[in-house]
Amino acid sequence: MAVIRDVMPAFQLYQPTSVADAQRLLEQNREDALVLAGGLDSMDWLKDRIRKPKVVVDLSGIAELKGIRTTNDGIAIGAMTTLTEVLRHPVILEKYGLLTQAAELVASPQIRNQGTLGGNVSQDARCWYYRAGWPCYRAGGNICYADTPVGRNREHAILHAERCVAVNPSDTAPALIALDAKFVVATPKGERVVDAEDY
Repeated sequence: MAVIRDVMPAFQLYQPTSVADAQRLLEQNREDALVLAGGLDSMDWLKDRIRKPKVVVDLSGIAELKGIRTTNDGIAIGAMTTLTEVLRHPVILEKYGLLTQAAELVASPQIRNQGTLGGNVSQDARCWYYRAGWPCYRAGGNICYADTPVGRNREHAILHAERCVAVNPSDTAPALIALDAKFVVATPKGERVVDAEDY
Protein backbone atom coordinates (compact mmCIF):
# COMPACT_ATOMS: atom_id res chain seq x y z
CA MET A 1 0.00 0.00 0.00
CA ALA A 2 1.30 3.47 -0.89
CA VAL A 3 1.96 5.88 1.93
CA ILE A 4 0.91 9.47 1.32
CA ARG A 5 3.36 11.77 3.05
CA ASP A 6 2.37 15.20 1.79
CA VAL A 7 -0.54 16.08 4.05
CA MET A 8 0.64 18.53 6.68
CA PRO A 9 -0.63 18.41 10.25
CA ALA A 10 -2.98 21.20 11.28
CA PHE A 11 -1.43 24.18 13.05
CA GLN A 12 -2.25 27.75 13.99
CA LEU A 13 -0.40 30.20 11.73
CA TYR A 14 0.78 33.53 13.13
CA GLN A 15 2.28 36.28 10.96
CA PRO A 16 3.74 38.93 13.27
CA THR A 17 4.91 42.27 11.90
CA SER A 18 7.62 42.98 14.48
CA VAL A 19 10.45 41.11 16.16
CA ALA A 20 8.86 41.83 19.54
CA ASP A 21 5.56 40.20 18.47
CA ALA A 22 7.42 37.17 17.09
CA GLN A 23 9.40 36.80 20.33
CA ARG A 24 6.20 37.02 22.37
CA LEU A 25 4.54 34.28 20.29
CA LEU A 26 7.60 32.03 20.53
CA GLU A 27 7.89 32.59 24.27
CA GLN A 28 4.20 31.76 24.77
CA ASN A 29 4.34 28.58 22.69
CA ARG A 30 7.93 27.40 23.27
CA GLU A 31 8.37 23.77 22.09
CA ASP A 32 4.94 23.82 20.41
CA ALA A 33 6.13 26.46 17.92
CA LEU A 34 8.02 26.27 14.64
CA VAL A 35 9.68 29.34 13.10
CA LEU A 36 9.12 29.81 9.38
CA ALA A 37 11.57 31.88 7.31
CA GLY A 38 11.48 31.15 3.55
CA GLY A 39 9.73 27.91 4.47
CA LEU A 40 11.55 25.52 2.17
CA ASP A 41 13.19 23.36 4.85
CA SER A 42 10.23 23.70 7.23
CA MET A 43 7.73 22.52 4.62
CA ASP A 44 9.65 19.26 4.18
CA TRP A 45 9.39 18.58 7.91
CA LEU A 46 5.69 19.43 7.92
CA LYS A 47 4.78 17.47 4.78
CA ASP A 48 6.57 14.39 6.07
CA ARG A 49 4.67 14.85 9.35
CA ILE A 50 7.88 14.50 11.32
CA ARG A 51 7.37 17.83 13.03
CA LYS A 52 3.86 18.55 14.23
CA PRO A 53 3.88 22.02 15.76
CA LYS A 54 0.71 23.48 17.20
CA VAL A 55 1.87 26.95 16.14
CA VAL A 56 3.87 28.21 13.15
CA VAL A 57 5.34 31.71 13.40
CA ASP A 58 5.94 33.12 9.91
CA LEU A 59 8.63 35.83 9.93
CA SER A 60 8.03 37.02 6.35
CA GLY A 61 6.01 40.07 7.43
CA ILE A 62 8.72 41.55 9.64
CA ALA A 63 10.25 44.41 7.63
CA GLU A 64 13.12 44.97 10.10
CA LEU A 65 14.46 41.48 9.29
CA LYS A 66 14.76 42.22 5.55
CA GLY A 67 17.29 44.09 3.48
CA ILE A 68 20.98 44.85 3.14
CA ARG A 69 22.44 47.98 4.72
CA THR A 70 25.93 49.47 4.66
CA THR A 71 27.42 49.98 8.13
CA ASN A 72 30.62 51.54 9.49
CA ASP A 73 32.36 48.15 9.59
CA GLY A 74 30.83 46.44 6.54
CA ILE A 75 27.25 45.48 5.82
CA ALA A 76 24.23 44.21 7.74
CA ILE A 77 22.02 41.62 6.08
CA GLY A 78 18.59 40.91 7.54
CA ALA A 79 17.83 37.25 8.22
CA MET A 80 14.73 37.41 5.98
CA THR A 81 16.65 38.75 2.98
CA THR A 82 16.29 36.35 0.06
CA LEU A 83 19.32 34.60 -1.36
CA THR A 84 18.59 36.22 -4.74
CA GLU A 85 18.85 39.66 -3.12
CA VAL A 86 22.15 38.62 -1.51
CA LEU A 87 23.74 37.44 -4.73
CA ARG A 88 22.58 40.50 -6.72
CA HIS A 89 23.49 43.25 -4.25
CA PRO A 90 26.23 45.49 -5.71
CA VAL A 91 28.18 45.92 -2.45
CA ILE A 92 28.18 42.17 -1.79
CA LEU A 93 29.25 41.55 -5.41
CA GLU A 94 32.11 44.04 -5.10
CA LYS A 95 33.40 43.43 -1.57
CA TYR A 96 32.07 40.04 -0.47
CA GLY A 97 32.16 37.97 -3.66
CA LEU A 98 32.61 34.76 -1.68
CA LEU A 99 29.10 35.19 -0.25
CA THR A 100 27.74 35.86 -3.75
CA GLN A 101 29.30 32.62 -4.98
CA ALA A 102 27.93 30.67 -2.02
CA ALA A 103 24.40 32.05 -2.40
CA GLU A 104 24.45 31.15 -6.08
CA LEU A 105 25.19 27.51 -5.19
CA VAL A 106 21.87 27.15 -3.35
CA ALA A 107 19.53 24.88 -5.31
CA SER A 108 17.73 26.69 -8.16
CA PRO A 109 16.72 30.29 -8.97
CA GLN A 110 13.17 29.58 -7.79
CA ILE A 111 14.39 28.39 -4.41
CA ARG A 112 16.81 31.31 -4.10
CA ASN A 113 13.89 33.68 -4.78
CA GLN A 114 12.02 32.26 -1.78
CA GLY A 115 14.83 31.05 0.47
CA THR A 116 16.34 33.46 2.98
CA LEU A 117 19.85 33.89 4.29
CA GLY A 118 18.66 33.28 7.86
CA GLY A 119 16.78 30.16 6.80
CA ASN A 120 19.75 28.84 4.84
CA VAL A 121 22.09 29.03 7.83
CA SER A 122 19.43 27.74 10.25
CA GLN A 123 18.12 24.74 8.31
CA ASP A 124 18.36 21.36 9.97
CA ALA A 125 20.55 18.40 9.00
CA ARG A 126 19.55 16.46 5.89
CA CYS A 127 20.51 13.06 7.32
CA TRP A 128 18.10 10.39 6.11
CA TYR A 129 17.95 8.71 9.50
CA TYR A 130 17.38 11.89 11.49
CA ARG A 131 14.71 13.14 9.06
CA ALA A 132 12.93 9.79 9.14
CA GLY A 133 12.59 9.95 12.92
CA TRP A 134 15.20 7.35 13.92
CA PRO A 135 16.37 7.69 17.56
CA CYS A 136 19.88 8.91 16.67
CA TYR A 137 22.25 11.20 18.60
CA ARG A 138 20.78 14.31 16.99
CA ALA A 139 17.27 13.22 18.01
CA GLY A 140 18.29 12.42 21.59
CA GLY A 141 19.28 8.77 21.09
CA ASN A 142 22.64 7.07 21.61
CA ILE A 143 23.79 5.98 18.13
CA CYS A 144 24.54 7.47 14.71
CA TYR A 145 22.96 5.18 12.12
CA ALA A 146 24.74 7.00 9.27
CA ASP A 147 28.12 6.06 10.73
CA THR A 148 27.49 2.30 10.82
CA PRO A 149 29.13 0.03 8.20
CA VAL A 150 25.82 -0.23 6.31
CA GLY A 151 24.75 3.37 6.87
CA ARG A 152 23.41 5.47 3.98
CA ASN A 153 25.78 8.37 4.36
CA ARG A 154 27.90 8.93 1.27
CA GLU A 155 26.50 12.38 0.37
CA HIS A 156 25.43 13.61 3.79
CA ALA A 157 28.08 12.73 6.35
CA ILE A 158 31.57 13.42 7.59
CA LEU A 159 33.01 9.98 8.30
CA HIS A 160 35.09 9.18 11.37
CA ALA A 161 33.57 12.04 13.34
CA GLU A 162 32.42 11.69 16.91
CA ARG A 163 28.74 11.05 17.63
CA CYS A 164 26.58 12.63 14.87
CA VAL A 165 28.25 12.70 11.45
CA ALA A 166 25.58 14.79 9.66
CA VAL A 167 26.93 17.79 7.78
CA ASN A 168 25.40 21.25 7.85
CA PRO A 169 23.39 21.66 4.62
CA SER A 170 23.96 25.43 4.35
CA ASP A 171 25.85 26.66 1.30
CA THR A 172 26.23 30.16 2.74
CA ALA A 173 27.50 29.21 6.22
CA PRO A 174 31.10 28.41 5.13
CA ALA A 175 31.33 31.74 3.29
CA LEU A 176 29.99 33.65 6.30
CA ILE A 177 32.52 31.90 8.54
CA ALA A 178 35.37 32.69 6.14
CA LEU A 179 34.24 36.34 6.03
CA ASP A 180 34.25 36.46 9.85
CA ALA A 181 30.55 37.36 9.94
CA LYS A 182 28.73 38.06 13.17
CA PHE A 183 25.10 37.12 13.78
CA VAL A 184 22.85 39.33 15.87
CA VAL A 185 20.39 37.06 17.64
CA ALA A 186 17.27 38.53 19.23
CA THR A 187 16.29 36.81 22.47
CA PRO A 188 13.75 37.63 25.19
CA LYS A 189 16.69 38.90 27.26
CA GLY A 190 17.90 41.21 24.47
CA GLU A 191 20.23 40.96 21.52
CA ARG A 192 23.45 39.01 21.56
CA VAL A 193 26.19 38.78 18.95
CA VAL A 194 27.47 35.36 17.88
CA ASP A 195 30.35 34.52 15.55
CA ALA A 196 29.15 32.76 12.40
CA GLU A 197 31.36 29.78 13.29
CA ASP A 198 29.68 29.39 16.67
CA TYR A 199 26.14 29.80 15.32
